[in-house]
Amino acid sequence: MKLYSRLQPLNYLCFAQQAIHSSLVKTVLLLFFILFVKQVTAQENNETALLKLKQLPYSEVKSGSLYFKHDDGYLGALTQNSDYQVEVNALLARVKFSQTFKNTSEQFLEAVYVFPLIDDAAVDSMVMEIGERRILGKIKEKQQAIKRYQRAKSQGKKASLVSQQRPNMFTTKVSNIAPGETIKITISYLQSVKFQADEFSLRIPLTITPRYVPINTDDENKANVHQITETAHISRTGWGNISPPQTRNSLGQKANIQVTLNTGLLLTNINSHYHPVVKQRKGDISYVALANKRVQLDRDFVLSWQVEQGNIPKAAFFKTADRDFNYGLLMIMPSKVNQRESFAKNVTYILDTSGSMGGVAIKQAKQALQMALNLLDEKDSFNIIAFNNDTETLFQSSRYASQQNIAMASQWLQHMSAGGGTNMYPAIAQALQQSQQNTHSGQGKYQQVIFITDGSVANEQALFSLIEQNLGDTRLHTIGIGSAPNSYFMSRAAEFGHGTYRYIGSLNEVSAKMHKLFSDISYPMMTNINLAWPVKNSEVYPMHIPDLYQDQPMVISARWPIDEQLNNAGKPLNSSFITATGKLAATNWQTKIDINENIAYESDDHNANQGIGQWWARQKIKHLSQEHRNSDAPTKLQLKQKITDLALKHHLISSYTSFIAVEDSISRNKTTKLTTSAVANLMPKGSTQIIPLAKTALGIWGYFYLGLTLLALSILLQWWIVRRKAHIHQRVC
Repeated sequence: MKLYSRLQPLNYLCFAQQAIHSSLVKTVLLLFFILFVKQVTAQENNETALLKLKQLPYSEVKSGSLYFKHDDGYLGALTQNSDYQVEVNALLARVKFSQTFKNTSEQFLEAVYVFPLIDDAAVDSMVMEIGERRILGKIKEKQQAIKRYQRAKSQGKKASLVSQQRPNMFTTKVSNIAPGETIKITISYLQSVKFQADEFSLRIPLTITPRYVPINTDDENKANVHQITETAHISRTGWGNISPPQTRNSLGQKANIQVTLNTGLLLTNINSHYHPVVKQRKGDISYVALANKRVQLDRDFVLSWQVEQGNIPKAAFFKTADRDFNYGLLMIMPSKVNQRESFAKNVTYILDTSGSMGGVAIKQAKQALQMALNLLDEKDSFNIIAFNNDTETLFQSSRYASQQNIAMASQWLQHMSAGGGTNMYPAIAQALQQSQQNTHSGQGKYQQVIFITDGSVANEQALFSLIEQNLGDTRLHTIGIGSAPNSYFMSRAAEFGHGTYRYIGSLNEVSAKMHKLFSDISYPMMTNINLAWPVKNSEVYPMHIPDLYQDQPMVISARWPIDEQLNNAGKPLNSSFITATGKLAATNWQTKIDINENIAYESDDHNANQGIGQWWARQKIKHLSQEHRNSDAPTKLQLKQKITDLALKHHLISSYTSFIAVEDSISRNKTTKLTTSAVANLMPKGSTQIIPLAKTALGIWGYFYLGLTLLALSILLQWWIVRRKAHIHQRVC
């Protein structure tokens, strides 16, 4: 106390000035970091990409939420519950997906509801329930549906609009929701049941990962980016703000899932990979439900099962008909290879180290890649390409998988961390270019690219074109990582790459999945596959059956005229055969399937055959959409009309058709305004990615200039203090 009391006023003033100097600079720098650097990392919206369309695109929103339209944007309301009622019948699953919301405000609301689906979903019905009222959706041409919705909204009528933005992303808009009313939206759709290695599996997406849009792209990407920027807010750093508010808190966003496995066979090894479940069996039917009744919408639900030994299907055929056509769904399991061929492989690994891979995902990816390196033979060669905003390569060219080179790769891999954007294009281009160079150099090795990523990109079409145009003899395999990978990109990229797609959702799956991948690519593939359908004028999809790997079945959808009762040989249809041929290694392969007698897995159950016509139409739409992407402008218009007509005939949502439901009575007076309520969406479980921020008035460059202004003011203030107190510093400091 004596020392403090003796402190002269000038000393005290000097100490205070020094404290002000230090704290002010730190405060300004901290403020500058928060307002600029953090905003860059969080990907603030680009003001030049403001939404101009009346219909909200997928890129505006995130899954599992109801959003209320407001002059400043779209904000959310609390989700009461989400319900998935799934019935599996053989090769297809019928899903009724409902979400219930309540308007707790005192104002009328317009809502925007967003949800992800599996990428092959065929959405064929929609129902909107508001209180006791039930409104059925009708399929219409998309622009016509939008105009009808806008007209009903302005008239004060309740209306709903359900549209596809991408094959795995859909939106629903609901207008004129009265205060206190409860809304229930039910979407009904079909999705495929996967079958491989004697195991069936079903995957239901519950959330999405924020997508990256490369802005500074080369010429190959420009057309695709232009398409995206018309309908999305895109940051100058590349991250598209594809969702309004997001959070890591549940805020009541929960889901209930119930699955009925009605396959007609006794099942075993029923396993839910990421959610605890309870199981019951009554006869041939198995029932699966969540153990906790409600789970957070933060990761995909995956269920797998097997049939009891001795009942493993070798072929399956299901048939239905409408007034004009018969429809069939066929699965054939090719014969297994008893002798392994030894392939010398050149494997290029592509590792995604972008910000969306932060947390558990990057651990899974690095462990998967390390496992893959350990599975290489010394006669194999390899290289690694890692990417985020930039691309980094381990070796200048591929090297043999010696112990020394594997050790170098392992050490290099340990220092990899997640951060930045997801600029895939240069990495894929470089990998395919290296593979082609290796092929042309006469190495004689089996060229493989293994792509480990969560697929969090929005420029899928440009990447698909890149793969198609540069694949050559290379095989591209994709490995989905994380709680909610972009399965649309992952599965379609593998399809274009003549490879396989696998999903790793937890660390304890890495070893089994990677061993299975290397086992598959070490066996010879079934190639040159042809299918002879027993009737004339049949239309079969896929038109060109891709090469098949070990334990990978071919699944075919077909349509033929209802009045065509004879096959090409003039025999009755009910005694005809489907003939499949191909080449297995150096051996010619052939199998014949009697569609009525020699089917090991068949059902006459009406439920099993429901939706086969819609499923065929969905496969044709997929084929036409691929043609549309690679066609000139006049052809695109023709294909668009074909897709529209087909979707309308089969009551399917597509890129050009939507469901619209309108109530006749008027609910809201035109003078009554619409107000807003907000709820945030869940980020994928295990993700450490910085949550993308919603659009603000300043924008990122506003924060930048504000930070510069504050910094300049702090410098001027310090200069004034130094000049004003110069004599004090000379005496006591």
